[in-house]
Amino acid sequence: MRAADEWGVWTLIPLAGFVLGLAVARWWVVAVAMPFGAYVLATNELEGNIGEWVALVLSTLLACAIACGVALRRLRRRA
Repeated sequence: MRAADEWGVWTLIPLAGFVLGLAVARWWVVAVAMPFGAYVLATNELEGNIGEWVALVLSTLLACAIACGVALRRLRRRA
């Protein structure tokens, strides 16, 4: 079994967000990152503020990836 901090998990989150942004192409879909961050925060077992930091970073990464997908789809539609 692979550890959660390996390369695959950290690249899967932004890739999935980017594909979601491309597929839906609506700005409100960026809000999907908030429940994801809440889930990570609620289920983490890290001590201290590390869990909060990880949830913040992962949800921000997801939100940015979704926004990039939405922006690219909208730019392609205009061209």
